[in-house]
Amino acid sequence: DGRLYTVSRSLEGDNRGIRVTMFDLDSEYVGTFGHYGEEDGQLVWPTAVAVDSDGQVFVSDEYLHRISVFDPDGGFAGRWGAYGAEPGQLNGPASLAFDAEDNVYVSDHQNDRIQKFSRDGRYISGFGATGLGEGQFDLPWGVTVAPSGDVYVADWRNDRIQRFSAGGEFKAAYGSSGRGDGEFHRPASVAVDDDGYVYVADW
Repeated sequence: DGRLYTVSRSLEGDNRGIRVTMFDLDSEYVGTFGHYGEEDGQLVWPTAVAVDSDGQVFVSDEYLHRISVFDPDGGFAGRWGAYGAEPGQLNGPASLAFDAEDNVYVSDHQNDRIQKFSRDGRYISGFGATGLGEGQFDLPWGVTVAPSGDVYVADWRNDRIQRFSAGGEFKAAYGSSGRGDGEFHRPASVAVDDDGYVYVADW
């Protein structure tokens, strides 16, 4: 419906700015939700927001190690996730990305992996491990699902973008460490357009 959601987080020790802000394509303010706290519907260190095909809003929280779900107007609808390193557990979830079937990929930042869940939080699969090799990560942050269905990951500390099949099979890597054209220094987010062009926020 043209609504935009922006995640805000404050400087450490200042909790006043923690929220999700809603506005439209003309920059008209709609409201906020998800203020500071550890109760249902509250946030401490929010990291990302994604919207499913029904308009439900999913927000990751790297401090609470969980995903909170809200209706399109910001009403709390549920949450899932628990701290840990076992399959389906989370340690510092960062980016979120939905595929065409409303499964959500979560960048499990501190566990150096990507995990795939149903939108109600049921664990489906995961891929990645700590390291420098193909398919390995060092603090992955951004994740997106391209129109082709491939999954792209901003491999933050390895200064590269990696591309995988929907099932987690490594396909390619792009970029290297540096400040020149085509090089990265801590890439944080990645997006892919309908023509296959890849856009990277080089943090």
